Amino acid sequence: MVSQTAIDYSASRLRLLEFEGTGRKVRVLGFHEAGLDVAETPDDPEAAEDARAALVAEAVEEAGFRTDPSAMAFDSAHAIFREFSLPFTNDDQIRKVVRFESESHMPVDIDEVIVQHVVLRKTRDKSHVLVAAVKKDDLLDSLDILNEAGLDPMHVEIDVLALYHALVGSALVDEHARFAVVDAQERTTSLLFIEDGNLNAVRSIRIGTHTVSHGHADEAGSAHDQEVEAARTHDYLSRLVREVRRTLSVLPAEERELEKVYVTGPGSRLEGFAEKMEEIFGTATEPLNFLDRVDHDLDEAEAEAVGRNIGVALGMAYKLNGLDETDTEFRREEAAYTKKFDQVVAPLIVVGFLLFLAVAFQSIDAFMDVRKLEREYVQMEYATIKQLREMDSDSGDLEAQLMRAEFGPRRIDTGLRLITSKWEEVAGQLGRGQQIEEQRSALIAWIKLFDTLKQNEVKVGRFGLERVDINVAVREPFIKMSGEVESITHYQTLEDLLRAQPVFRSVTSATLQTTSRDTTRFTDLNILLDDALLTGRVE
Repeated sequence: MVSQTAIDYSASRLRLLEFEGTGRKVRVLGFHEAGLDVAETPDDPEAAEDARAALVAEAVEEAGFRTDPSAMAFDSAHAIFREFSLPFTNDDQIRKVVRFESESHMPVDIDEVIVQHVVLRKTRDKSHVLVAAVKKDDLLDSLDILNEAGLDPMHVEIDVLALYHALVGSALVDEHARFAVVDAQERTTSLLFIEDGNLNAVRSIRIGTHTVSHGHADEAGSAHDQEVEAARTHDYLSRLVREVRRTLSVLPAEERELEKVYVTGPGSRLEGFAEKMEEIFGTATEPLNFLDRVDHDLDEAEAEAVGRNIGVALGMAYKLNGLDETDTEFRREEAAYTKKFDQVVAPLIVVGFLLFLAVAFQSIDAFMDVRKLEREYVQMEYATIKQLREMDSDSGDLEAQLMRAEFGPRRIDTGLRLITSKWEEVAGQLGRGQQIEEQRSALIAWIKLFDTLKQNEVKVGRFGLERVDINVAVREPFIKMSGEVESITHYQTLEDLLRAQPVFRSVTSATLQTTSRDTTRFTDLNILLDDALLTGRVE
């Protein structure tokens, strides 16, 4: 069986785990750990990265593990976590909206981060989600450092989510109805709350053991050294206790009623750590050595020494084996994984690609416009659902009507009609008999225009729109558009089709021009709209 390598990487240390197996059947073949602390030079930040890359390469060579395939856990000290609720439970809707909703919760430009989410729980009409965001530059820098050592991870996961994979793969989640895990690492301390096998809450506290030099007082050192170490440990535990208490204070009471609390990570070996956690949680505390729960080839002494440090790397081993409980992946967008074959053939297609770009840029611009428009429709759909729920706590039927409408303008028009109808219903119940006066709808004009184009696409031929302006707020509402068709004949067909639509009261011919591609470009095709047909429901 071919071995694989799981990587637990942070700026301060590297852990490598070599394993074999499939699914939940993992056998640990070896484990290697190396410190990566280097002097940071503000004037030359690249020097620290180069030094760290050299240490990683040295550790990989010393471990002697297979470098491909591999998967990496990314330090949550560099991640942003947020929790919020969405007013629906459909997974497709959640995927469409979560990035847009995250933007208002994140203190960063949403385009500079890779965003992934986990649905923590669902109620009848709501979903509570955990969102994790990683800066693209931070992730790419880490991947570059690993790449210099011959490591090109297929998957990247946040360390706290990787730890959850390890809890599932090692079957610990099956042993308790509700429990918590405290993972004390060098830069962060993670809290995971598990209920009925599912991830119920996550916290990543940016307090770690890096200020504690040994993990316990060195009995062989001087009395002064032991005093210094004891003071550092006391300071670390005091700060951590305050933050853990603060975290617990915002959790619902039932989520704090735990059967067991497990402590793991290098910090869990500190004198007094387990006792402090037991005091805070008010629950029995037990050390979590993952090597007690999986097959391994390590000797007894090594297994005892590293078993509490191995959880995150073990979680990546399970993910590399196909066990992915959160369905999250941070190797996306600019950081997407590229197979080595693609890397080899890439130089061979550069010339062809450059030639292609000249033709493609115009299409790319159009594609981005379509994606932008689609996002705007999703945002309007999301706003409509929120408005319906504010007007009626039992809005399930109305939402079903909305979602049955065709995605795009028709769905937005349906939402407008549903909100208007609900408003009038509430007004009637309050004894206010007036109705909302029907207003002109640019949506109707938009839908009629594109229905005409779609239904007659063979007659119109290849067709491109550069600009469409719809104004229904003036005395004579109009559409003005510019674009390109195959020929003057096709343009004339377009005009005739528009004139045949009742909603288009009159059509004024555009300015025509033959392009270098022998197509016909038209500018400022003016269409006056029938005011009476711009109100009511779209049929």
